[in-house]
Amino acid sequence: MPLTYVCSPLSAPTRAEMLANAAKACTYSAWAEKEFGSRAVAPHAYLPYLLDDRNPAERALALEFDLKLLSMCERIVVYGSRISSGMKEEIEYAQSLGIPVLYRQELPASQMSGGVKNAV
Repeated sequence: MPLTYVCSPLSAPTRAEMLANAAKACTYSAWAEKEFGSRAVAPHAYLPYLLDDRNPAERALALEFDLKLLSMCERIVVYGSRISSGMKEEIEYAQSLGIPVLYRQELPASQMSGGVKNAV
């Protein structure tokens, strides 16, 4: 089954904001699955619950996992207009592998909590 890699910001000033970004990644995954008709993966939607992004060793481990997962995908979809340092690395890695990089706008706040069912 083809995979779509979801790329969106995780880093934020507070842990609460970081977890809010992880929740957004879940919504982006649902939107990507609807758009492309294939499984979407967003490791930053769940890795913050397993690894501490503020710990350099754990952040490096998470990024290594991300890149291995990305290498198995047929596309990467970048959500939003802010590109974090981790996202930049993922985008550059995808480009080096010849994986198409697609860009989408961040979803309106009214659609973030509702997921796919509020799609227009």
